[in-house]
Amino acid sequence: MNQEWNKNLHLNPEVIEQCQQIKPIDIMVGVLCKDVETTVLNVLNVINEGLYRYFADYKKAIVISEGGSTDKTAEVLELFQPYNSNKKIVTQDISTEGKGAGVMTILEIAHEVEAKSVVLMDGDLLSIKPGWIQTISNPIIYGRADLTVPYYIRDKNDGVITNNLVYPFTRALYGIDIRQPIAGEFALSKNLYEVLLEHPLFPPDFGVDIFIVTVAAAEGMKVKEGLYSLKIHESTTRYLEPEKFLIPMFRKVTGSMFELAKYYEDYWKSKHSVTHRAFYRECFSQKPIPVKIDINSLKTSFVEEYNSKKDHMRQVLNDDIMTDLEHVVNNHGSIDSDLWAEIVYNYAAAYKNTNESDKHNILDSLKTLWIGRFVSYAIETRDMDINEAETVLQKQAEVFEEKFNYLVSIY
Repeated sequence: MNQEWNKNLHLNPEVIEQCQQIKPIDIMVGVLCKDVETTVLNVLNVINEGLYRYFADYKKAIVISEGGSTDKTAEVLELFQPYNSNKKIVTQDISTEGKGAGVMTILEIAHEVEAKSVVLMDGDLLSIKPGWIQTISNPIIYGRADLTVPYYIRDKNDGVITNNLVYPFTRALYGIDIRQPIAGEFALSKNLYEVLLEHPLFPPDFGVDIFIVTVAAAEGMKVKEGLYSLKIHESTTRYLEPEKFLIPMFRKVTGSMFELAKYYEDYWKSKHSVTHRAFYRECFSQKPIPVKIDINSLKTSFVEEYNSKKDHMRQVLNDDIMTDLEHVVNNHGSIDSDLWAEIVYNYAAAYKNTNESDKHNILDSLKTLWIGRFVSYAIETRDMDINEAETVLQKQAEVFEEKFNYLVSIY
């Protein structure tokens, strides 16, 4: 990870002048835009309506950060006209690095306008409603949280990076049960975004979501779930081409997660143990949109990649784990929660002591094993409903917690 990418970046002087004219702001909504010509105008109109309807007596601004689109997004943004009570700033991302650069742009503007709260929204949302702005903002506005994270209603096979990796790892290390820590949308307090802006590990791309949640937890801030809803966004369709979108996202999210674990090592090593729940709550909300997966294709990919990378895996994993993996590959076995937790913890420990040039190989071989774990999970939950599958994921997170001392011992 390039930790110096943002060292000499500054907002455009014209943008700073706009900020001076509208400050201070109570509620600022930042919208991240790249190649969203078909969706962004609706997103902006809904945000505009939500601010007008629910926050009439507040000073409000909509900030749009455009990430170097190759379609007509920039032209569409010119069509957006907010209500007179809602101020508008449109700018380019502070750099061309990725989503993290867009978030940094918005937070730098928040700093300039002295925003008391910031909401982050993606410009490709299809399911956004005016009430979302109120629901996600209220805990910040009423001083009950520094960060609110949505709980989106998702299919058991959706959220593939979250379910089997980011959620259990984050819950075990930082003691926060935030079910979707890389949900994409957030509301932040001024206290939190000022800390983020000064943080040396602010990532330039997809790792920014887990960065926001982890920093909030490790810096002792209050994190809450909110905005319970279905989420439909255009970029989900790109998951059909995993090598182009999902795999790069895996590397960046996991790399950021492991970098933060190293940075906050003293914090999580000293935290108290977590008490397990006595029962599992049931969700009986709207039905999520089904996500179809090709288990056989994923299984073939896993076996082929494993056989080509197992020599590298042996440099990270002990003989017992490698013996278990050989059984999985050669005898149609399963990467169960216990084995998976030990794999992830060994990779986290190996990543800590790996030089920059070898980190890509570490993440690449873990990606292969993550595919194997997802295949095992998909087979186990194939005939389960959403609540039964969720119980599997909750128990997996408990295994990560139970093996927390194992991580401490090898880290």
